[in-house]
Amino acid sequence: MAPVARLVVVAGRAAGEGADGAESWRRTLAPEVTVDQGVEGLAGPPGGALPRALFTTGDRVGAVLAGAVRADPPPSHVLLWAGDREPEEDCRAAGRLSCPVTVLVPMGAHAARAAAHRWRGLTDGPFTVRFLPPGCPLPAACDEVSARLIKEELQVWPA
Repeated sequence: MAPVARLVVVAGRAAGEGADGAESWRRTLAPEVTVDQGVEGLAGPPGGALPRALFTTGDRVGAVLAGAVRADPPPSHVLLWAGDREPEEDCRAAGRLSCPVTVLVPMGAHAARAAAHRWRGLTDGPFTVRFLPPGCPLPAACDEVSARLIKEELQVWPA
């Protein structure tokens, strides 16, 4: 099966951005989704036909979203791992997205669960909050459960 979507992963301190983590993302999301690492993936290849979604973490969100707002074409979907963070001023300054935004909140992060609705201001488009099960490795790595959740949000279904 050929890929039907590209996911650009721009993760910060919480992710550890190592080769092992990147490989787990590529392996578990294949073959339906290809994975690029780093903010330069927002630009994508010229004429790239695959819809480009973005996964980022709360500690990088202001700068990354500013780049996403300016990207041409813009992301088709933004998945935001909130961790234990609330939106800060740099998020509001980045501008608003027109694509769907999904905030991923660890079930055990009580402060993030209480503040999840505050991320709503990032988009004029659809907004969803998904709670991650205990033990979910996101954002450091991507396991089968995480991959299924990401594919559901991107509306990518296995062949």
